[in-house]
Amino acid sequence: ATAAVVLATGSDASIPPIPGLADAAPWTSRDATNLVEVPARIAVLGGGVVACEAATWLAELGSVVTMVVRGNALLPSMEPFVGERVSSGLRDRGVDIRFGTTFGSVARPEVDDTGYGRVHGGPAVVELANRDGDVVDRLEVDEILVAAGRRPRTVGVGLEILGIDPKSKLDVDDHLNVAGHDWLYAVGDVNGRAPLTHMGKYQARVAGDVIAARAEARSLDGERYLATADHAAVPQVVFTEPQVGSVGLTERAANDAGIDVVISELDIEVAGSALARENYSGRAVLVIDRARNVLVGATFCGPDIAELVHSATVAVVGEIPLERLWHAVPSYPTVSEIWLRLLENLREEQS
Repeated sequence: ATAAVVLATGSDASIPPIPGLADAAPWTSRDATNLVEVPARIAVLGGGVVACEAATWLAELGSVVTMVVRGNALLPSMEPFVGERVSSGLRDRGVDIRFGTTFGSVARPEVDDTGYGRVHGGPAVVELANRDGDVVDRLEVDEILVAAGRRPRTVGVGLEILGIDPKSKLDVDDHLNVAGHDWLYAVGDVNGRAPLTHMGKYQARVAGDVIAARAEARSLDGERYLATADHAAVPQVVFTEPQVGSVGLTERAANDAGIDVVISELDIEVAGSALARENYSGRAVLVIDRARNVLVGATFCGPDIAELVHSATVAVVGEIPLERLWHAVPSYPTVSEIWLRLLENLREEQS
């Protein structure tokens, strides 16, 4: 008998039903991350992680980049200062950001299946529309990048035999089991819990432990058999200029979850940052559960802050009391000294 089946089929980029867009063979994240040709002019649809990262490196490589963003901010799920700083960084690199705008239609007479990361044919004309659908501008570009979300890759694997809608994400429990099927597991983007590469790998480790334990009739008691990080301890780095790193809950998400929070937010101005880069500019925020006095979220924005995220992740996952964090002394002179400044700021506010 089959002991286990694991679905780890990932996800596909979503192409919105905009007239002419799919027929234009636009780039998706696979093209942007397998870059072979640099388009002279490119329109990027979206304001999330993929859009911001791709706009960063395409601008650095010489493309004239126009970002078309339906909302009023980049990276809207993160702390508000993040979108402001990333927008400023992109504009400094010549990126034209059109907020409150989307594609009305796309026309590309010559389309060519040239492969990932190559320009997919001749120029395209993109009509830009406001939220009411009125055309406000027209752009001629050499390529289009669609970064408007992803959908689980669940079609064509036989899920309908189990009574599961193949066009939906797979609901799983913390053992990564698909509901109602104790032999079927889903890890990574296909379950929609935390669509990041490192979280997919994490889920795979948990599922592997669960499958092995069940095969040997061992107990599933213990944290190693539960994918608990998916809920409120997901780390992420956005590779823009400036970089963004976060883990856990934003202030808004914590409030929405009913958590009474206290915030410590400061510019990153420490000895380590002064040595790291001339005219260093960054900002950091900690989100604290007031009742438990533990960190539930942290966000950093600035040059090369990716390495700050894991220390915050450990603090969030470990639910380390703030009084204990005072004894995690940052080395001098490093950018990590911002931890001390943030804790000092909290102490001053609470005194």
